[in-house]
Amino acid sequence: MGLDYYEVLALPDSPPARRLLRQEDIKHAYKRALLQHHPDKSTSPEDPKPRYTIDDIAAAYKMLSNPITRSELDRSLQFQTLRGPRKTELSLSGLETIDLDDLDYDEADGLWYRSCRCGNQRGYLISEGDLAEEAAHGEIVTGCGGCSLWLKVLFQTADAG
Repeated sequence: MGLDYYEVLALPDSPPARRLLRQEDIKHAYKRALLQHHPDKSTSPEDPKPRYTIDDIAAAYKMLSNPITRSELDRSLQFQTLRGPRKTELSLSGLETIDLDDLDYDEADGLWYRSCRCGNQRGYLISEGDLAEEAAHGEIVTGCGGCSLWLKVLFQTADAG
């Protein structure tokens, strides 16, 4: 999956603790991480190279400070926890499988979306980054933002050639 954004900002990563985080907590953690990992802030020549780059920290802040992307990340982490370390198929209650072409696309936000039967008009959201991350698998599973239903979206990437 790449970076653990909660770890980059030294924020709690348990689901109950993540839900209690406020915007101010995330902003404070962002500033603290910038100071802690800034290459010019090293106090001695023996200090090891910072673990995270400024770009890593900025990406973590961007992801976690936006309520929509943070919610998507939390659902993704929840799904990974349910799925466990092995890459086996998981049977989720309320899982529907569709093709990416069945979703609507919002050019302004750069998001694919679909309404959910719970009534949330944009219950399922998928970004370009989500698709890029799962390009090798050709499928992505996302949860509804308004209920406990899941959507498996199948897609193909275009070959550059």
